[in-house]
Amino acid sequence: MDVYLTREAFSYLEAQALDSGESRAGGLLLGHKRGQRFFVEKVFPCRQSFFLSLANYWALDRHFKGKIIGFYSLGTRSENKARLLRPFACGKVHLEVMRGQKKLIFKPSVIDYQKRFFFQPVAIFFDSGEKNA
Repeated sequence: MDVYLTREAFSYLEAQALDSGESRAGGLLLGHKRGQRFFVEKVFPCRQSFFLSLANYWALDRHFKGKIIGFYSLGTRSENKARLLRPFACGKVHLEVMRGQKKLIFKPSVIDYQKRFFFQPVAIFFDSGEKNA
């Protein structure tokens, strides 16, 4: 499995990372899955606590017509990330985005279940054909 990030989605994540001084910023990844690849076409910023409510998640999923393929977090907040380890998030992508010295660092994973929920790291590719190092 891997994640493919379009230029538009990358641009929005980059802008939000530049703008956000709050380490709890995050939102939804919108797109589709084809085979073993998640195609992230757009992002929707929102408070992480908003989509962690099951009722709010399903309302957003209906609004986006089933296009929610995952979640993203800016910065590292392990308690927020751990709150995604729930049934509704299983099979979805989680993209952790951190500011490096000169560029953004992406840590993608898929939320999976095998006797417990866990984050399975996966590769990420960008529209330019570049692979995350």
